[in-house]
Amino acid sequence: MDAVAAYTPEEQKTNTAVHESAHAVVYMAAGYQVGEIALHEPGDHSYGGRAHVKYMAMSGPWLDWAVTCAAGERAEIRWMRETGRWSSDRGWAAERLAWRDRSQVGEAYRSCHNRELTFDGDHDDWGDYAWVMDRTDEALDLVWDRVLTLANHVTVRQHLTGEEAARIAGL
Repeated sequence: MDAVAAYTPEEQKTNTAVHESAHAVVYMAAGYQVGEIALHEPGDHSYGGRAHVKYMAMSGPWLDWAVTCAAGERAEIRWMRETGRWSSDRGWAAERLAWRDRSQVGEAYRSCHNRELTFDGDHDDWGDYAWVMDRTDEALDLVWDRVLTLANHVTVRQHLTGEEAARIAGL
């Protein structure tokens, strides 16, 4: 995936920070807490990837979780477009690297609605991932500046507690 995305190391770090910060900010904006947000050193794929957000327990509508899970991928795509880094290869890599986030949306949907999430591109069907992405884009519109602010701090510090992240994001 790294070869396809063809980012410089600094661009990759920023891209990852934007992805993870979006998860954290959307989650906190919905009224939940995070325990930490961290970028991993190259080669350290603990927690399953380049970075992670530790979420504190939540109890709320499945859509809060769905939007939280989709926020990383959607923010990554938005950041690429806004900074002139978008390409179809990078978009494909972002989608592929978000498979775990997407599968969590599907698991939550199945658990809450006893039905499979579809990926048919139906923006009017609340059981389709396209509908979830639209809700996620709306949520990101409300907090985009906060996502970028937090991402800047994550890029520099590489690890923040949940309290630090909430303070930085103004949540």
